[in-house]
Amino acid sequence: MKRHRNLIISCDKVLKAKLQTIIFTKIQEDKDDDKESVASSCHISCDDEMIKDEIATTYHITLNEGDSIEEEDAEIAPLELEEGVKATIDELKEINFGDVENPRPIYISALLTDHEEGAYIELLLEFKDVFAWSYKEMPGLDPKVAIHQLSIRKGARPVKQAQRRFRPELVPLIEVEVNKLIEVGFIREVKYPTWISSIVPIRKKNGQIRVCVDFRDLNGAWPKDDFPLPIAELMIDATTGHDALSFMDGSSGYNQIRMVLKDEELIAFCTPKGIYCYTVMPFGLKNAGATYQRAMQKIFDDMLHKNVDCYVDDLVVKSRMRQDHLQDLRKVFERLRRYQLKMNPLKCAFSITSEKFFGFIVRHRGIEIEQAKIDTILKMPEPRNIHELKSLQGKLAYLRRFISNLAGQCQPFSRIMKKGVSFEWDEACHNAFRSIKSYLMKPVLVAPVPRTPTNPLHSCSRIFSWSSIGTRK
Repeated sequence: MKRHRNLIISCDKVLKAKLQTIIFTKIQEDKDDDKESVASSCHISCDDEMIKDEIATTYHITLNEGDSIEEEDAEIAPLELEEGVKATIDELKEINFGDVENPRPIYISALLTDHEEGAYIELLLEFKDVFAWSYKEMPGLDPKVAIHQLSIRKGARPVKQAQRRFRPELVPLIEVEVNKLIEVGFIREVKYPTWISSIVPIRKKNGQIRVCVDFRDLNGAWPKDDFPLPIAELMIDATTGHDALSFMDGSSGYNQIRMVLKDEELIAFCTPKGIYCYTVMPFGLKNAGATYQRAMQKIFDDMLHKNVDCYVDDLVVKSRMRQDHLQDLRKVFERLRRYQLKMNPLKCAFSITSEKFFGFIVRHRGIEIEQAKIDTILKMPEPRNIHELKSLQGKLAYLRRFISNLAGQCQPFSRIMKKGVSFEWDEACHNAFRSIKSYLMKPVLVAPVPRTPTNPLHSCSRIFSWSSIGTRK
């Protein structure tokens, strides 16, 4: 699935990574040893031409203090939500709820029958108010569900970052972006703030700009919120075995949650136009993800792990029986309407049967690896040094669930990776490498079927022990 597409950096920093979304983290080491490092996270996107696959797995890139992102020439961004249509395995059909001059597209599976298509269109029309085609259609999440507050540590020293210098041609574009944020009520002017952060205008993949705020100093002034995020592997497993799936994405998710009034001025930022503060939860603020996940937990508490799963602002509705999916969607839409949580229609896909989910292809029959990822390993030559072997190990770790007894099969590699042992690719390593490649050519990983006979498997030696329970087909 996707993450928030807010920033873009020069893709030569991530040339090796095939991804759509990266979490960019800048680290500022504190001078005091007893204090934590300050980290600020923002979401960024790679240019389309740099992406060989369209998986929206989240990766992390850390830049040390002093590293910078260069501003590029930029254009004025429209007031509408993020552009682009959700990439899916199934073919999608566009349904326009607007007109030629004011299109309001939404997407459903192109594999539906005429009767099914009519039923889905009727349902989506009934609940079209749960979608936002522009920021003006986002009234904000009900404050009773969630509101973001900062717990500044006592004794934290306020920091006022100096205003950054920008090329003259960028200044009017920054002012346009600031005016748009004012227009939709996301920011307001502030006087005499105690904390001031600087802005970083970043060029998006379409050449337009996004005004982002450097919250590094502020993020170090309060503790981390340890509210747990869902475990991706468990979500993938729980999504298989369903006849119908619908994937939705929150419209500019974080900005739908209000800030506590007394904390608004703490997130003030300086622009060429003046000093402003957010009235909504901005991207890049520490603990924002935890606040959003907590809100989703409250909204869908009785549905989670049944017919609904969510990871921050990514929502999946799943139905074991295809005929039940409309009713499951209705329940979700009613909940969204009740709490005024809006979805981005351009990033939604309804009643599909397969989807790229956390880097894997999820279908009714099970989980598959994208062929491009398999080919990467199948086409790899045998490692010639320890660095190439570590690269292989990293790729295998990502696919470990698809390779039976991976730890045991990689044992010859572990031997030559020990400190002080010279690198020598012998016959045992050669055979292990071939064996692993053969596993990647086997069928998909299938979800367990209730009341189906299973076979316990166990293997052990002086070096390792391995057990599993599986069903052979």
